[in-house]
Amino acid sequence: MELVIENVLENLQLHLEHDSGYPSDWDVLPDKPEYENYIENARNQILVFNGADDKPIEGAYYVTVDEVYPWNLSPGQQTLYELLLSMQKGSLYAITTVGQLADAMGLKVIWAAYQRLDNLQSLKAISGVER
Repeated sequence: MELVIENVLENLQLHLEHDSGYPSDWDVLPDKPEYENYIENARNQILVFNGADDKPIEGAYYVTVDEVYPWNLSPGQQTLYELLLSMQKGSLYAITTVGQLADAMGLKVIWAAYQRLDNLQSLKAISGVER
C-alpha cells in the first residue's frame, strides 16, 4: 500500500517553502566554515532535465516533471513547478542548480527551495529528487 501525501499544511510544512520559515541568521553562522561549505554545496546541487539514461553526472538529480499535473499547488510550489516544466519542455537537455532556482524564485534561504522540491516530489508532480 502506497502512502499518499495530501497537499495540506500539516503534511507538507508549507511555511518552510519561504524564507520567513527559517531564522533570519540561518545561512550566516560566524566561525563555522564547514557549515558555509555545506550551504555552498547545497546551492550547487545539480538538477538535470531530459538527461541521458546512463546519468553521466554523478550526484546530480535527474528530474522528470509531470507535464499534466492535475492538482492544486501552493503559490511557491506552482512557481517552482512552472520553472521546472519550462526547463523540461524548452530544451533537449538542461542543467541548473538549486541555487539558480532559488535565485529565480527570489529565495534567500536555500532550504526553502529544497522544501519546495521535496513537496513537489511528495505530491508526485516531479520525480528524481532524492530525499
